[in-house]
Amino acid sequence: MKTYKDKIKYFDLILAVVISFILIKLINNYQIFLTSLNKIISIISPFIFAFIIAYILNPLMKCFEKRFKLKRGISLLLTYVVIILGFSLFINYLLPKISSNLLDILKSIPQFATASQEWFNKILTNKEINNLMNYSGNFDLKPDFLISKASNILSTTLNALISKTLSFTNYFIKWVFGFIISIYILADKEKFIESGKRFIYIVLKEDKGFKFINFFKNLNYMIGLYIGTKAIDSSIIAILAFIGLTLLKSPYSLLIALIVGITNMIPYFGPFIGMVIGFIINVFFSPIKALFVLLFLFLLQQFDGWYLDPKLIGGKVGLSPFWIIFAVTLGGGLYGPIGMILAVPIMAVIKMYLDKFLLRYDKGISNKEVEKSSK
Repeated sequence: MKTYKDKIKYFDLILAVVISFILIKLINNYQIFLTSLNKIISIISPFIFAFIIAYILNPLMKCFEKRFKLKRGISLLLTYVVIILGFSLFINYLLPKISSNLLDILKSIPQFATASQEWFNKILTNKEINNLMNYSGNFDLKPDFLISKASNILSTTLNALISKTLSFTNYFIKWVFGFIISIYILADKEKFIESGKRFIYIVLKEDKGFKFINFFKNLNYMIGLYIGTKAIDSSIIAILAFIGLTLLKSPYSLLIALIVGITNMIPYFGPFIGMVIGFIINVFFSPIKALFVLLFLFLLQQFDGWYLDPKLIGGKVGLSPFWIIFAVTLGGGLYGPIGMILAVPIMAVIKMYLDKFLLRYDKGISNKEVEKSSK
């Protein structure tokens, strides 16, 4: 007669066979599976956006609750009032100026190309430069070719930027729905967190579930610490850049300052990108002014790197420059600009756990050595 344990063994065997069969079918028909998965993600994307929005707005709501001792409903209302007012100000005042600057640059590309060609021709007519080119022998510079290539690259980049901006409007309705749904998520966030914890404990059991939850707690803390302080740092740099560029009478000072602030979020590479863009935009109007803008942005980034950034972030992330550059390169290669920004806090958490693992390993070796020496 079959016992209860034998029945469980047969059931586990049947379950393993069924799961193996399903996995084989999924591997053989992975394209259909990916298509279906993309459709499902597209359908539930408003809920995904809602969780992202709720995660971003949660610190502001917690600030109202803890610092001002307000109830959840009032804190929630104030949070969304502040966000809606911020978006309204951005749409009414900043967005039209930024859009007009981008369109103006796009329209001015032929003039920039002509001015650059004239500038190159003036340089090439210089006797000393001609002698240097003739002396080198192999040097064959074709300014028309270079200018046409440069203008094509700039035009393609700006067109791609505008097309991306227009394609983003296709997600506008989903983001609006996500914004509305996020209100309900923040209102009952404790219930969602508790349900998520219970599910993790059921699937991973208590010990592994606790480690899994603890890992994401550390990740959440590190992302909040890094992104929050870096956002404050970049906002200060953007404001200082706008003031300095306005005093230097730089064209498109608001657009350049915004680019400097956004790119400053990316460690090491970001400030360089902002400086180069500011220089390129100004060089078409005045090469001398472009050099002053480049020098000003360089000094501003030195102030950020040597004083402001260490003052705000300091050594809280706990990563050496090598690991930061490695994380930014890897994150950017995999997920673009968002990956570059999130790579540093994620790498910081991974390094923290790796250090703990190595410390345990070193302790294990030292304990074994002690045991061997005592024998």
